[in-house]
Amino acid sequence: MNTIISGATLFDGTGRAPIENGVLVMEGSRIAAVGSAAEIARPAEAAVIDAEGMVVIPGLIDAHIHLELHGMADTYQENLVEDKLRTLRAAKEMETTLRSGFTAVRNVGSANGIDFAVKAGIAEGYTKGPRIITSGKIITMTCSGTDYFAGMYRVADGVDECRKAAREQLRDGADCLKVMATGAVMNPGGVPGAPQLGVNEMRAVVEEGLKLGKHTAAHAHGAKGIANAVKAGCRTIEHGTMADSDAIKAMADAGAYLVPTMCLHGIFEAHADQVPSFMVEKSRAMQGRHVEIVAEALAAGVKLAIGTDAGTNYNYHGQNFQEIMYVVTAGLMSPADALVTATKHTAEAIQLGDSIGTLEVGKRADAVVLDGDPLADITILGDPERIAMVFKGGRRQF
Repeated sequence: MNTIISGATLFDGTGRAPIENGVLVMEGSRIAAVGSAAEIARPAEAAVIDAEGMVVIPGLIDAHIHLELHGMADTYQENLVEDKLRTLRAAKEMETTLRSGFTAVRNVGSANGIDFAVKAGIAEGYTKGPRIITSGKIITMTCSGTDYFAGMYRVADGVDECRKAAREQLRDGADCLKVMATGAVMNPGGVPGAPQLGVNEMRAVVEEGLKLGKHTAAHAHGAKGIANAVKAGCRTIEHGTMADSDAIKAMADAGAYLVPTMCLHGIFEAHADQVPSFMVEKSRAMQGRHVEIVAEALAAGVKLAIGTDAGTNYNYHGQNFQEIMYVVTAGLMSPADALVTATKHTAEAIQLGDSIGTLEVGKRADAVVLDGDPLADITILGDPERIAMVFKGGRRQF
């Protein structure tokens, strides 16, 4: 069955001006036509949705989540929840994420194969949820704090062990890989500015992924770790909170994407009396320059992707809009640029730019119908009542 959305303003995510009185034609799972009512021929056999007064945007994308985490005050509490319950809960939360207009997510580290199970359940139609790009376990060196997230890390030391760890994740079904280039904020004893896996260790992981056309993401706060990850060939740099001019230049020259997850700082600060003090203290030490660093990166030509770290402390699934709003309210982007970043650029960052991210002929028909104009008021994205319809692969989900 063909479906037509008619009469809406179409924001296609390409950077072009919105199309007034637009028509979006979906044939099966793909977009068959998109343009103004005056130029689009409508198929005779089609279900027509009158969306006059509404705005249609591409499905939103979050490039950095942890689907089996639940936003608990202390992430260590996750270890006390049995895996089967965590899996059921994660499936429900992916449904919430889809309902909020996010039709694709990249999951960058989960415990005990929960991510693979939830992705399979969505594919089998047991539950609704976004497209999930998942990395399996995070590959890290022996260090303090990994036990804080039981089952999430694959500890590997040396080139050969890192290569094996990468192969294990790929064997289990990983769509991408994740490495620790520096220490972490949320691991007790972790030093965010300190490099961890070396260039050759990370390069071994990158090479294993590239054999199957899959990319590697690098958790990297400190400048040296960022430079190491870029040199190793990592496609995306997660966080980047302590980047310097040399690290920024390295990202720009290599075409690496930055996924800054800036909304985390505000969330930690808002709940400073509930979040473990070691996390708050490390976050505070970095947040002062983070917006400035991202602005410098954008000015240098570094490509940005939207990611939230959803699932971490008080950072709930279904509130993924927060990072989009953050880059706008911080003055880093206009609403239009933020939406292009959250769709087209983020799709490109996670190697899905050929199939999703824009409303263009031939791409998957992932679209969100909004009751209001996000270019005039970006907060619409955070109001469930204003998200009128969500389509994934041409099928209306909500």
